[in-house]
Amino acid sequence: MVKANVNCYGLSRSGMTVAEFKEQAIKENGLFVLASSTVDDEGVEHQEVRPFQDSKGRLPLSPVDTGARCRTARPGKPSGLNYRENVITDRGGFILARGVTHASKGEWKAVPQLLEQLPLQPVSPTGDTAYNAGELRQILEHRNITAYIPIHPMQESNMVSTQGFDYRGHHLVCPQGKILSRGSFHNRGGAYQYVARQKDCQACPVKAGCLPPGQKRRYIGLIMYCPLHLRARERNRAAACHREHIYRRIVAEGTFASLDRLSWARSRLRGLWKVDCEGYMAALAHNVLKMARKLRHGMGTPGPASPPVDITGDSPNNLTDAESDSAMPPRYRLRPTRTGKGLRSPSGRSRRHR
Repeated sequence: MVKANVNCYGLSRSGMTVAEFKEQAIKENGLFVLASSTVDDEGVEHQEVRPFQDSKGRLPLSPVDTGARCRTARPGKPSGLNYRENVITDRGGFILARGVTHASKGEWKAVPQLLEQLPLQPVSPTGDTAYNAGELRQILEHRNITAYIPIHPMQESNMVSTQGFDYRGHHLVCPQGKILSRGSFHNRGGAYQYVARQKDCQACPVKAGCLPPGQKRRYIGLIMYCPLHLRARERNRAAACHREHIYRRIVAEGTFASLDRLSWARSRLRGLWKVDCEGYMAALAHNVLKMARKLRHGMGTPGPASPPVDITGDSPNNLTDAESDSAMPPRYRLRPTRTGKGLRSPSGRSRRHR
């Protein structure tokens, strides 16, 4: 979360009921705008515009920065106006793709756009439970990308395998070996309904503990992304998944901590496009510092080896003062001082000390 550069004082709810707010508010660019006019003591009419994030008038926005959205940065903290920074990093900690979105937008919804920015297709990305949406799993599978994303407890409870039913693609098999055929699809919940035959359920010896009260056959609603969740659960049991999540906790969380140290915890500008430009500058600074640290520890491209020099006597490998001075980079070459009292380096230190 990146805190917006707006003042939250004076922002309050609409004070209307939900029905009154829906009747008076006007929807513009995804926001709900409530306009009101007031007349001062001099008889001048002033127009006041109050934007809201939701259709109930409970989440007010700042009129000077309507791109900032109300969101709680941490559990237990009061909500504020924020932006959301989304990044994709490699194992070295370099930011490969990034983007700023509204804080109210789901984190996983920014991933397809970030994948288009990558120079190469990733092999096995890792994310936390915020990226466990079935739609994102389907997008990654279509791209032949093996994702290590944990399964949400609600997704785990929706799997019929925990209830003793075996998923076989277009049908289910109950613990007694009976088939539940796939029926209609519910758009609201995004789930298929599997139905057993009535004569199979009535002849079942465990129908008293299996059938809900008032039903003569078993109905099971199964989300359309259940096959992806089943494959993800098997994949997450491997040791590679545990290793990838360790890398994510170290590298990804460290990247966000580095951005916070670069003062990217709060934006200086207003507007989604301007805040996104700030994020690019912070990501560039992060990558430059990361590269400098790796080069300092000798992890960069090795340079040419210097010739051996014999300092004990005359040797053909020894270089004269003029030759050694010309062989050094311009920054470290010795230059005569104005007084001519000796050769000094550009930093002012004498040749003997250096």
